[in-house]
Amino acid sequence: MDGIVRITRVVALFDIWVDTDLFPFLKMKVKVVEKSEGSYLALMNVHRRDRTSGETDYLSGFADTVDAAIADLLTTFVSEVREHVPEGGLIDNDFEWSDHENF
Repeated sequence: MDGIVRITRVVALFDIWVDTDLFPFLKMKVKVVEKSEGSYLALMNVHRRDRTSGETDYLSGFADTVDAAIADLLTTFVSEVREHVPEGGLIDNDFEWSDHENF
């Protein structure tokens, strides 16, 4: 179409309830989009921020099914969070949230 670069179809939106012993919040959202026939990209509305560098770690999951894309994303996210938990635990400032209007 004239003036349109890409159309991405959102195929699923999930509320993910997390372990509050690890995370300083109750839930996050995961959106799954169809990249091409047979491949899916999972994105979340929260990202881990490194306390030392201040850099945000933006992750995504990619797979051939919706469930596998979500598993890829969440497994990596939880693993990264556990690896970087500071003494005393995580706080709200350790995370960056996506704008609700853009998610």
